[in-house]
Amino acid sequence: MRPDLLLAVAVSAVLLVPQNADAQFKWHRHKTDTTAPTTPGGLTASALAATSVTLSWIASTDNVKVAAYRLYSGDSLVGSTSSTSLSINGLVAGTSYVFTVAAVDTAGNVSAPSAPLPVTTPTPAPTPAPTPAPTPAPTVKILWSAGMETGDLSEWSEKVNSGSADSMAVTAASQGIVPKGGQWVMKQSVTATSGGTRMSRYPEIDSLTQSGTTFVMSWWEYYPAKLTASASPSSFMFSNFQILSQDNCSTCWYPIWGLYVNPADFTTILVWSPSDMAPPQGPHTGESGKRAYYANIIVPVGQWTFFEAMITPAADFTGAVKIWMNGVVLYDLSSVKTRFPTVGVGGRQWTAIDAYGSYINPTPATHYIDDVTLSLGRLPYP
Repeated sequence: MRPDLLLAVAVSAVLLVPQNADAQFKWHRHKTDTTAPTTPGGLTASALAATSVTLSWIASTDNVKVAAYRLYSGDSLVGSTSSTSLSINGLVAGTSYVFTVAAVDTAGNVSAPSAPLPVTTPTPAPTPAPTPAPTPAPTVKILWSAGMETGDLSEWSEKVNSGSADSMAVTAASQGIVPKGGQWVMKQSVTATSGGTRMSRYPEIDSLTQSGTTFVMSWWEYYPAKLTASASPSSFMFSNFQILSQDNCSTCWYPIWGLYVNPADFTTILVWSPSDMAPPQGPHTGESGKRAYYANIIVPVGQWTFFEAMITPAADFTGAVKIWMNGVVLYDLSSVKTRFPTVGVGGRQWTAIDAYGSYINPTPATHYIDDVTLSLGRLPYP
């Protein structure tokens, strides 16, 4: 063989032998690595949600290299990663799990599992039911009202005075009291030992009476001072509201019901037949003569007080009277008479806002009235 060819073959042999030896060394080293990575430590959970959690841990070490980490739930593999954290999804809300993590090296050696980490996914709060839209309050039909903002009492049908008493329109400022619905109010006063003044409105109530329709008379009332009595108990009531009726006497009027402020303790009294002129039987069937009903709630002084009287007109025992003060029921009477029978030329019924009293201190005995309303239902109480 030529010398140059022998030299080429020798060189090729020298170059190839080291390369094959290195590959064989690497294969041998891979096959002989039996050392597993250290156990991952510090397994913790974060971002815990109903169906997911993020797990994190401290990296393992290995004599060659850690290739990956395997995450287990119990004995089930749930994910793997080359980093030291992994988000686990697809969990079930309200369920307990026990997670572990193990490290794997490039030779496939697996470390011992980490300390188990118990995790319970939260149960999401139930979705609240949609809030229904508020039901609008029914509209109350107002038939008549008087606020005295005309500067007089022209909104009323009639004023009747007896003895030493009077009703008049005044400004709240002129009386040193706070206004209510406007600047003007009605002042009613008993100015001497005894007397009375009443204000009435006729057409609407007369129509309601004929049809037997229930109606509500409401008003705001202000007492600047507590009224007391200077005479015997039989004389010291101060009337502020009456339900009146008329029989076949065209010029007679009789209070069937009267609401009074009692100066003995400044509570209220509701009286059937206060003038002993009501129908002979009543107010309930089997009863007769004057009757009084008492409430134990004191009337406020120095502030506006809201009164409501609901009346069902009836000449027999099917009527009703219900009275509230500041939204609290004072009296609730049913199956009662509320008017005279419709006979002859009369048979009317009406109401009066009034001030009647005797031997009342201080003199004049005064209250103020504002925002009187006649309606077919109760108005909202603020």
